Amino acid sequence: MHTKKAIPNFPIFDDFTEEETQELFDMDGNLLNYHDGEFIIKQGERGSALFILIEGEVGITKNQAPDIELNKLEPGTIFGESPLVTNSTRLTNVIAKGEVVVLKLDADKLKVLNPAIVSKFHILLNKLLVSRLNTMNDHLAEVQTGIDNFIRIYDSHRKKMEEDPLISDEFKMVQKLWSAYFANLRTK
Repeated sequence: MHTKKAIPNFPIFDDFTEEETQELFDMDGNLLNYHDGEFIIKQGERGSALFILIEGEVGITKNQAPDIELNKLEPGTIFGESPLVTNSTRLTNVIAKGEVVVLKLDADKLKVLNPAIVSKFHILLNKLLVSRLNTMNDHLAEVQTGIDNFIRIYDSHRKKMEEDPLISDEFKMVQKLWSAYFANLRTK
């Protein structure tokens, strides 16, 4: 007797029928388990799969700053879709935080799915990418506002700080660090 796997009620499945969602979960090898600290995705690797976080939590890092967690993802989140869309290598590391279950959908499995499911995934990915772009633009606007405020305050106090012998050396060091940082940003 075939028993159905329990399907979580995530908003990403709202446009899918129950049968379509069940088809995703019934495909062999789609549900994968990871343990705390295991890499689900490694930055720079080739990949042709996207993932949906079913249980647990994952952290996102970049090789350039491995100790800084850029984001945490919770159940119901799609990740790892970039290589499917752009044919690029993986852009980040995705690491299990505790016990994790993911639904993995690679390009080969997407080819054999019901065309209605594939079409819904295309729409879902477009919405997801637009949403993420919007969020990034919001974050960049916040960062730019912070930088502009820092520069404004810095400029208004610069002369006083340069003349004060107690803070002059520290000020010069901060000034060099910021100058190097902004020079690096301009070259990217």
